[in-house]
Amino acid sequence: MKNLKYSLLLVPALLFSCKDDVESLLSAQQNAAIEDQSITEAYFNEAGDLSTKAFNTPSSDQISGGRTRGTITIDVEGDTRFTGSTITLVTDEGSTALSPKGTITIDFGEGQTDSKGTVRKGKILVAYSGLRFVPNSTTVTTFEDYFVNGVQIEGTRTVTSTSLTASPALKVTFTVQDEDGVATFPDETTITRNATHVHTITFGNTIGGTTWAVEGQANGKTRANSNYTFVVNRALLFKTECAFSGFGLPAEGEALFTVDNLPFVINYGDAGAACDNTATITFNSQSQDITVGN
Repeated sequence: MKNLKYSLLLVPALLFSCKDDVESLLSAQQNAAIEDQSITEAYFNEAGDLSTKAFNTPSSDQISGGRTRGTITIDVEGDTRFTGSTITLVTDEGSTALSPKGTITIDFGEGQTDSKGTVRKGKILVAYSGLRFVPNSTTVTTFEDYFVNGVQIEGTRTVTSTSLTASPALKVTFTVQDEDGVATFPDETTITRNATHVHTITFGNTIGGTTWAVEGQANGKTRANSNYTFVVNRALLFKTECAFSGFGLPAEGEALFTVDNLPFVINYGDAGAACDNTATITFNSQSQDITVGN
């Protein structure tokens, strides 16, 4: 990661002095700002996906059993992102079959490395209320010393189910609210994040066949303490198959990333694009491809 403590102070001069030079469309500092935002977006959405996967795994009988046994252990099969983690479910006192409540803890301990080299440590906590995926049911995800590849993730994600369809595939739509989100990088610089999104998850017939589409906007401050907004122009499509292959970015979609009134269009891919960590950045009618690290 590149240090942005002072970098964006140079953005206006660099952009406008080099606007006719495609090779210089993005300075190293601007590339870093886009990369950091993309990684942060991916890490928050991955945490949400892990929460959803863990929430969707236990059977009704297991959840019912948790009320009498206190704590049950969940085994998420086929998803290597959970490698080495311990997943437990504890139901709240007073939870019933028709109105379940409890907390799922995904604990990566002091650090676990998955098959693609991603290192996760700490805990993701998922407090659930209501029948799974039924409209008006909720999950509230928080973090306890949770890190991905050395980046600490903090904040609260509240997910409320709004619709559920079973045919031709199981599809669930949620409203997603991120509050007080912070990504702290190893050099102790931070990106802050508040977001309002609509997520639509379509469950596939195979472990890697699930996709989730993201629409909405996020805003906050960059690592250089500059204001930013991130507005989705065309739904960002994340694919589980891509995540399993070590690609955290959306496979498809487009967003407008604005830093201190400087707008960049980020195109992650058109319909049917392959899994990768590349994006096309357009500014002032000029375009350039970049590669975003995990």
